[in-house]
Amino acid sequence: MFKSLLFVLKENYQNLYRIISIAKYEYLATLRDSKFGVFWSFASPAIQVLTYWLVFGIGMSRGKQDGIEYLPWVIVGFSAWWYISPCITGGCSAIHSKANIISRMKFPVSILPATTCAKELINHFFMLIIAIVVIIAYGFTPNIYWLGTLYYLVCAFIFVWSFTMISSVITMLWRDMKTMVRSFMRLLLYMSPVLWTARFRSFPMMNKLMKLNPIYYIVQGYRDSMIFSKPITAHPHLAIYFWGVCALMLIVGSALMNKFQKRFVDML
Repeated sequence: MFKSLLFVLKENYQNLYRIISIAKYEYLATLRDSKFGVFWSFASPAIQVLTYWLVFGIGMSRGKQDGIEYLPWVIVGFSAWWYISPCITGGCSAIHSKANIISRMKFPVSILPATTCAKELINHFFMLIIAIVVIIAYGFTPNIYWLGTLYYLVCAFIFVWSFTMISSVITMLWRDMKTMVRSFMRLLLYMSPVLWTARFRSFPMMNKLMKLNPIYYIVQGYRDSMIFSKPITAHPHLAIYFWGVCALMLIVGSALMNKFQKRFVDML
């Protein structure tokens, strides 16, 4: 297994420029048929956040969360989710969607999950701009702790990359994997502290379940850095748990990728 991990890491490192190039090309391809182009990179997440704010912040009168007004609180957490969600759902097709390339030429298949995650970084950048503008408008000022967002962004990338390696291979073996993941993501949104905190007095077990979700560490980390001015060492136990889960997924994903990479053409 560790040999497979080293092989995948080495292949991705050696093809880093190719990963960036493919990610850039795929992002530009999504804008090709759009008259407004980059505008939707700002508008789509803004409309989504506005919807949740109207439903939960105003309609359900959730008020302040952790002592913070709902809009800045939810938009920072949602900025992390806006990156994680499309990476997980799109990552299932990372290999299958490149059937033409894989079948026609020798291609380092293990880099395809990374290209999906890298492409979504561009949209994530626009979402962060929106989040920063909103929280500054609410009186928050930039400080040294905001740099912790870069650490949590790395955490998010490693998490979705390792998960995508697993899901993309399983999708090649079992096409229903993609549908199952998309359905599960609807539940995962509400099992993550994106729209509300993990403090349910009537159902304390839910609080523990939410913290077992690795996404909890990332979303809470974004808020700790940008809103609560906490260092990245604020939750050591959660950090150990998170990196343990990521390490396990990386090992499993690398083993699957190395085992089936020569058979992907036959699976198409």
